[in-house]
Amino acid sequence: MKKKAYLAIGSCFVFLVPFLLFLGVFSSSQNGDTSTFDPMTPQEEVALEVANFVQQQGGTKEFAAAWIGNMEHESGLIPSRIQSDLAFNPIWAYNPAIGGYAIGLAQWDSGRRVNLLNRAEEQKRKWEEVAIQMDFAWYHDGSDSELLKNMSKGTDIDGLAVEILKYWERAGTKDSPIEQAKRKTSANEWYSRLFEGSLGGGSANIGGGKIDILENVMGQTINGGQCYGLTAYYVQKLGGPQMMGSGFMYAESIGRDYDWDKYGWEVIFNPKASDIKAGDVINWYAGQNLSPGIYGHTGIVTSVESGGKFTTYEQNAEQGQICAKYTRQWGKEFTRVASVVRKK
Repeated sequence: MKKKAYLAIGSCFVFLVPFLLFLGVFSSSQNGDTSTFDPMTPQEEVALEVANFVQQQGGTKEFAAAWIGNMEHESGLIPSRIQSDLAFNPIWAYNPAIGGYAIGLAQWDSGRRVNLLNRAEEQKRKWEEVAIQMDFAWYHDGSDSELLKNMSKGTDIDGLAVEILKYWERAGTKDSPIEQAKRKTSANEWYSRLFEGSLGGGSANIGGGKIDILENVMGQTINGGQCYGLTAYYVQKLGGPQMMGSGFMYAESIGRDYDWDKYGWEVIFNPKASDIKAGDVINWYAGQNLSPGIYGHTGIVTSVESGGKFTTYEQNAEQGQICAKYTRQWGKEFTRVASVVRKK
């Protein structure tokens, strides 16, 4: 939902969640539909808050999932996120003429950004809090709040995902079939996660060229769509450290950023091809053909074949911001491996 503006692409659209939440009147266990969902990441906690609130306001589960799926593509479900991961600058933030400096779950920008900040001050809350952002989105964003409430009665997940993108977010990419498909995929994933429990508690069952808990999310956007998000999902499912929301973000540094031994995992730095095994988290250095930026790349090894070939699950690679399988050749697409991490 980002538009061209002064500093970069930005937007000022809204996401619903309750002011009641930050007043402490409401808890996830009060809603029967999601009471069995056990969030394992900060992003899942945010999604649960949104889903419960939507239903508490009379909205449908389908709308909640579509809305959360769109939100995931805007901020990665991180309420404190500022566009391009910039630091908070009050001179920019409180100037409604400045665009491309979007904040919060919905990446509110320009005048809407200022209105959110003012609302938080009025309520003596921090703008980074989920609850104040939701209060603003549902009750204090003018006609867009009304639009969301009207949409919240819908039951077609795919249709709602696209409608939110086109008519509420009004993003520059709103007519792109690829972008629409991404929003639909995320919306359906969140519906499965929150209301059907189909993505929780899977067995790793590593072998035969597949890993069950990752097979269950094939084609879906996990934790915002970056490569780091898929590895974080896998690691946490296997009892490792919580990587999302940890403050670390560099894929090439995963091996050294966490106390792996504490969780019963081990690390091999600068491994050889002969070191890797199915089930390993593999972390590549930045500055290579498929990781040209500063962050590096990460994935999970599915199988190891002869001649340096191996298969992986990766996200934000050639097939886009979804969990997908790849066949890799050691030393070809990525010439330098920073580390592999595995459960002992």
